[in-house]
Amino acid sequence: MNLSDLTITSLETIQAFDMDGAYLFTLDELQSASIAQSEETVEITGRQGRRLNSMKRNKSVTISGTNGLISFGLLAAQSGSEFTSESQAVVRWYDYLTVRSNEATTTWKATGTAGAEIIELWTKDGAVLDTKLTQAAQASSGKFAYAPNTKKLTFSGVADGTEVFVIYERKIAAEVMVNSSDSYAKKCTLYIDAIGEDKCSKQYHVQFYIPRADFNGEFSIEMGDSQSVHSFEASALSSASGCGASANGGNYFWTCTVFGADAEDVA
Repeated sequence: MNLSDLTITSLETIQAFDMDGAYLFTLDELQSASIAQSEETVEITGRQGRRLNSMKRNKSVTISGTNGLISFGLLAAQSGSEFTSESQAVVRWYDYLTVRSNEATTTWKATGTAGAEIIELWTKDGAVLDTKLTQAAQASSGKFAYAPNTKKLTFSGVADGTEVFVIYERKIAAEVMVNSSDSYAKKCTLYIDAIGEDKCSKQYHVQFYIPRADFNGEFSIEMGDSQSVHSFEASALSSASGCGASANGGNYFWTCTVFGADAEDVA
């Protein structure tokens, strides 16, 4: 193949695997990605500071980019944690209910200490929280009762149409990640795939292989009116003996493989 200069026309995916080769996650809504390389140059000088030569060292490579969706696999790599399936995960819930005939029903079953399942309950006056009521065995003035099995709240002397704000906890089956203070960002193997075109509009597939990418544990998850974007950064570590070096002829940060989009398999 007579390789020509290319323009990257499409960034396809980043695939991540753990250091044992097991699949971790795919970033397939990439907005941007870059591979930045730097190296330190030390000047060798003589009399009166004349530049005699230079010495290059400390070569480094950084992989960074943004994904248009929040990737939970990437989040696990950045935090050093894992999602686990929990059959009784506890979440806090908030209900806005209307009292009818001194009764209302929570949307879900409140859990907790028997007789104190409701964390807080307030009556509302428009948009303002008005009076705080407390849970008791029987409803009375300033007190309400709650039956978890039926999810029914019972009041005393509360006018029909009164709105109440209820805070409680419920148990659900969910995927849960615990960001432990003792866990740190992981090292992964990355494959970055892109489509390129030469000056004659012939298409090529470009694949960067980073055998050891050490993810940066500093990240932010943006939430609000704007689109949620998941940013990432990782430093390439030089491959070592037993980590891909022998297959590619020595220590290296990455390989770049370019092949025709219609390339056939070879024997």
